[in-house]
Amino acid sequence: MIRRALWTAACVALALAVAVPAAADVNVSGKWKMTSKSPRGERVSEITLEQTGEKLVVTSKNREGEDVKSEGTVKGADITWTTKRTGPMGEMVISYKGKVDGKTMSGTVEFGQMGSGEWKAEKVE
Repeated sequence: MIRRALWTAACVALALAVAVPAAADVNVSGKWKMTSKSPRGERVSEITLEQTGEKLVVTSKNREGEDVKSEGTVKGADITWTTKRTGPMGEMVISYKGKVDGKTMSGTVEFGQMGSGEWKAEKVE
Protein backbone atom coordinates (compact mmCIF):
# COMPACT_ATOMS: atom_id res chain seq x y z
CA MET A 1 0.00 0.00 0.00
CA ILE A 2 2.78 2.45 0.91
CA ARG A 3 4.76 1.54 -2.22
CA ARG A 4 1.72 2.20 -4.38
CA ALA A 5 1.16 5.62 -2.78
CA LEU A 6 4.83 6.56 -3.24
CA TRP A 7 4.75 5.37 -6.87
CA THR A 8 1.60 7.42 -7.56
CA ALA A 9 3.12 10.51 -5.93
CA ALA A 10 6.31 10.12 -7.97
CA CYS A 11 4.31 9.80 -11.21
CA VAL A 12 2.25 12.90 -10.40
CA ALA A 13 5.39 14.91 -9.57
CA LEU A 14 7.02 13.85 -12.84
CA ALA A 15 3.91 14.74 -14.83
CA LEU A 16 3.77 18.20 -13.24
CA ALA A 17 7.47 18.81 -13.85
CA VAL A 18 7.00 18.04 -17.55
CA ALA A 19 3.71 19.95 -17.93
CA VAL A 20 4.70 23.19 -16.15
CA PRO A 21 7.59 25.03 -17.82
CA ALA A 22 10.34 26.19 -15.48
CA ALA A 23 10.96 29.91 -15.01
CA ALA A 24 14.32 29.42 -16.71
CA ASP A 25 12.43 28.47 -19.92
CA VAL A 26 11.28 32.09 -20.30
CA ASN A 27 14.00 34.18 -21.93
CA VAL A 28 13.10 37.63 -23.24
CA SER A 29 16.57 38.57 -24.48
CA GLY A 30 16.54 40.29 -27.86
CA LYS A 31 14.98 43.22 -29.69
CA TRP A 32 11.31 44.09 -29.17
CA LYS A 33 8.93 46.55 -30.83
CA MET A 34 7.01 48.18 -28.01
CA THR A 35 3.85 50.30 -28.16
CA SER A 36 3.03 52.40 -25.09
CA LYS A 37 -0.27 54.20 -24.60
CA SER A 38 -0.13 57.09 -22.17
CA PRO A 39 -2.33 60.09 -21.33
CA ARG A 40 -0.23 61.96 -23.93
CA GLY A 41 -0.89 59.46 -26.74
CA GLU A 42 0.69 56.40 -28.30
CA ARG A 43 4.42 55.88 -28.78
CA VAL A 44 6.15 53.08 -30.70
CA SER A 45 9.79 52.32 -29.91
CA GLU A 46 12.36 49.58 -30.14
CA ILE A 47 13.84 48.20 -26.93
CA THR A 48 16.56 45.63 -26.31
CA LEU A 49 16.23 43.22 -23.41
CA GLU A 50 19.11 41.29 -21.83
CA GLN A 51 18.08 38.58 -19.37
CA THR A 52 20.44 36.71 -17.05
CA GLY A 53 18.46 34.38 -14.80
CA GLU A 54 15.76 36.60 -13.28
CA LYS A 55 17.77 39.81 -13.79
CA LEU A 56 16.70 42.06 -16.66
CA VAL A 57 18.45 45.00 -18.33
CA VAL A 58 16.34 47.08 -20.73
CA THR A 59 17.96 49.44 -23.22
CA SER A 60 15.79 52.07 -24.87
CA LYS A 61 16.41 55.44 -26.53
CA ASN A 62 15.54 58.86 -25.13
CA ARG A 63 14.21 61.68 -27.34
CA GLU A 64 17.77 62.68 -28.23
CA GLY A 65 18.54 59.13 -29.44
CA GLU A 66 20.83 58.27 -26.52
CA ASP A 67 20.73 54.85 -24.84
CA VAL A 68 18.87 54.65 -21.54
CA LYS A 69 19.49 51.54 -19.38
CA SER A 70 16.85 50.30 -16.97
CA GLU A 71 16.75 47.32 -14.62
CA GLY A 72 14.04 44.85 -13.75
CA THR A 73 13.18 41.19 -13.29
CA VAL A 74 11.62 38.25 -15.09
CA LYS A 75 10.02 35.72 -12.75
CA GLY A 76 8.21 33.01 -14.65
CA ALA A 77 5.89 34.86 -17.02
CA ASP A 78 5.96 38.07 -14.91
CA ILE A 79 8.14 40.92 -16.16
CA THR A 80 8.82 44.28 -14.47
CA TRP A 81 11.26 47.13 -14.96
CA THR A 82 11.65 50.74 -13.94
CA THR A 83 13.22 53.54 -15.94
CA LYS A 84 13.93 57.21 -15.25
CA ARG A 85 13.39 59.96 -17.81
CA THR A 86 14.20 63.64 -17.57
CA GLY A 87 11.79 66.08 -19.19
CA PRO A 88 10.64 69.69 -18.92
CA MET A 89 9.05 68.93 -15.53
CA GLY A 90 12.16 67.20 -14.16
CA GLU A 91 12.85 63.54 -13.52
CA MET A 92 10.04 61.01 -13.88
CA VAL A 93 10.07 57.35 -12.81
CA ILE A 94 8.23 55.03 -15.18
CA SER A 95 7.30 51.53 -13.96
CA TYR A 96 6.36 48.69 -16.32
CA LYS A 97 4.60 45.48 -15.20
CA GLY A 98 3.35 42.72 -17.46
CA LYS A 99 3.20 39.14 -18.63
CA VAL A 100 5.31 37.36 -21.22
CA ASP A 101 3.53 35.05 -23.66
CA GLY A 102 6.07 33.59 -26.08
CA LYS A 103 7.07 36.29 -28.57
CA THR A 104 4.61 38.83 -27.18
CA MET A 105 4.15 40.56 -23.85
CA SER A 106 1.86 43.23 -22.46
CA GLY A 107 0.94 45.01 -19.28
CA THR A 108 0.47 48.30 -17.51
CA VAL A 109 2.75 51.29 -17.10
CA GLU A 110 2.77 53.96 -14.39
CA PHE A 111 4.03 57.41 -15.44
CA GLY A 112 4.44 58.85 -11.95
CA GLN A 113 2.16 61.86 -11.44
CA MET A 114 1.18 61.85 -15.13
CA GLY A 115 -1.04 58.77 -14.78
CA SER A 116 -0.95 55.29 -16.19
CA GLY A 117 -1.40 53.43 -19.42
CA GLU A 118 -0.87 50.16 -21.21
CA TRP A 119 1.98 48.67 -23.19
CA LYS A 120 2.53 45.71 -25.50
CA ALA A 121 5.55 44.37 -27.32
CA GLU A 122 6.42 41.87 -30.04
CA LYS A 123 9.81 40.23 -30.40
CA VAL A 124 11.49 41.27 -33.65
CA GLU A 125 14.76 39.37 -33.26
